[in-house]
Amino acid sequence: MVNKTDSNDREPTDKKRRKTTSVTEPSPTKLSKEEIYTSTIAFEEQEAAKRSPEADSKLGKGAAASEEVKGKIAEKRIEGSLAFVALKKLNRLDKVRIRDGKEALHKEKLRVDSNRLQLQNLLYEADHLRKEVQRCYLFKSQDEEIELVPVEEFYEKAPETISRPEKTKEDEHARRIARLEWELQQRKELDALCKELHSSKAKVGGEIVSKTERLDSLAPRLKKLLEATRPLQEALDMPIEKGWEIQKTVRLLVQPLYMLYANVTAYGEACDALLSTSVQGDEEEARQIELTGNLECESDDEGGDGAGEQRESNSRGSYNRRKASKQQDPMRQKRRALVKPHPLSVTIVIRSKEGKESLALCFRYFPSAGFVTAKCSLVDFEVAGVAAGDIMSQESILNELFEDDNGEASPNPKTKFQLQEVGLDMDKFMTIMKEKDLGKPYKWAQELCGIEFVDSGEKFLAASDKWQKTIPTIVKAIRTRWEARLRLYQQVHELETGTVDTTINLEHNNPIRISSTLLQWTALSYAEYAGSGVTTKFIEQSNGNDLYFRAIVTRGSAKLECYICVPCGFPESAPLWSLSLNWNGKHSAADNAAIREMESWTNSLESSKHPKTILSVQLKRAMSCFDIFLETEGPFYSPAEFTQDKTYLKAFRGRARARPFRIASNGSSSVFTQI
Repeated sequence: MVNKTDSNDREPTDKKRRKTTSVTEPSPTKLSKEEIYTSTIAFEEQEAAKRSPEADSKLGKGAAASEEVKGKIAEKRIEGSLAFVALKKLNRLDKVRIRDGKEALHKEKLRVDSNRLQLQNLLYEADHLRKEVQRCYLFKSQDEEIELVPVEEFYEKAPETISRPEKTKEDEHARRIARLEWELQQRKELDALCKELHSSKAKVGGEIVSKTERLDSLAPRLKKLLEATRPLQEALDMPIEKGWEIQKTVRLLVQPLYMLYANVTAYGEACDALLSTSVQGDEEEARQIELTGNLECESDDEGGDGAGEQRESNSRGSYNRRKASKQQDPMRQKRRALVKPHPLSVTIVIRSKEGKESLALCFRYFPSAGFVTAKCSLVDFEVAGVAAGDIMSQESILNELFEDDNGEASPNPKTKFQLQEVGLDMDKFMTIMKEKDLGKPYKWAQELCGIEFVDSGEKFLAASDKWQKTIPTIVKAIRTRWEARLRLYQQVHELETGTVDTTINLEHNNPIRISSTLLQWTALSYAEYAGSGVTTKFIEQSNGNDLYFRAIVTRGSAKLECYICVPCGFPESAPLWSLSLNWNGKHSAADNAAIREMESWTNSLESSKHPKTILSVQLKRAMSCFDIFLETEGPFYSPAEFTQDKTYLKAFRGRARARPFRIASNGSSSVFTQI
């Protein structure tokens, strides 16, 4: 023990020494626990070998304490024992106190738990009572759902034996019971009346059934009677049955188409024998729409074939299609509804006065969009030729029938909002209408059907003087356009095929030879017409709906290109000619006064004076002017390519050096003179 304490006392000094020496000496190598233990055992073995047992004994005796020390140790032992006894007593007292405290704490916990449980029970009971009170407040008796007569009427009509005003006016509960008694009495009386009416209804129903059976028995007899009178109807030209069938179909038309059919038919019978009307479409589907009042979009195909297939399907298939239709995208259904026409349409056929050619106008009504479209087609007419075929284009033949009416936009103001709702614009909508071949919503078509658009939407016009004037105006305008296009088609077809004699000019009934030759007559698009470079002054007057042609006239090495614009309103407006001369350079009205004079002289002809030959007359005048220009200009070039074969007094006149383009009568012959 002494060695251990000494070694412990020396440890701090050794540590301090190590710290002081660690600055100059290198730190010893750190050994593991196994190495320390091994080195210690080896050291003790060496020490046991070097030192004898007697030396160890002396070392132990020297360390023994003296007698005095032993006495002190005994005293200390006694004191320590007493201290241990006192400590044990204090420990026992402390444990007793702790036990008493725990028992008191346990009793207090039991009391607190009991109070908390009682509190929870009271809170739960209070909450339950609160809910019951709320339920009582919310309770509604069945009599509260009964609609009773007002209190004033109750006291006025109810007998005093039930109303008892002296009691019920002060007691609300008694008044309520009295009112319920009065209501019960009234309902018993009404029930008795209802039973009486039911019995009378059954009696009347029996009479109706008997009369219906009688009428049904009359139908076969009437049918046989009609069959027996058919020879008489045919002999007297009285198609009574056919008229009845037409009237049945006409009754299924929507209001705008019905007004159109009725008024145009009346106008045709009164004023125009070459005008006829008819009703086309699916009568069965129209009858279903009249019964249900709903125009369903069941398929992407809006044509008649798809509808026919649906009609031929059984009822189960129709139910499945309707169910699938309801499950489709609502946006897609709205788009279909906008381009879904009524199944019935009205067709107006306008026959030409000069032949069998007819123009058929098919009018369709779109319930969702709220407008009428018109689609034209040709009847008993075959289009021949490319240039002439453009004149009879079914898409443009009715454009600009009235000012600013091309049918390129919906006339109904609400359509743009409907299109915004389904994510379409007007151009896309009109493209869909064109792809489905549904016609164009012309403004005059709305007027013809009696539809007038105002800020609140469409409304139908009643029969008025204004409307009665509108129908003849529109029908006459359509007939005028149709007959004008027929005449224009004939002229262009003759020019395109070369059947027009362009070698003789009969302007004053005196034949004048034309030396130039018509090489080609072709149709142009608006872009080609505008890009020619010589039609700039006429571009502003054209709106893109006009007809455009090009005629090429040649004489020798010279070539005259004629660009013709036939206005959409022809023959009210005459065709406009623009000239371009290719001979010793390119000349046009912009840089050559003679070409400008030729254009002016050619365009001075009036279509009203030449309704059937205006184009050929203008062409011959342009060719004659072309000859005069070459014959008057040719001598200035060497060698002379063109010789004079026209009679004129002066080649040039005045400071403007005007040329003799005008043909003047000179007795039995004609001579060219200045304009």
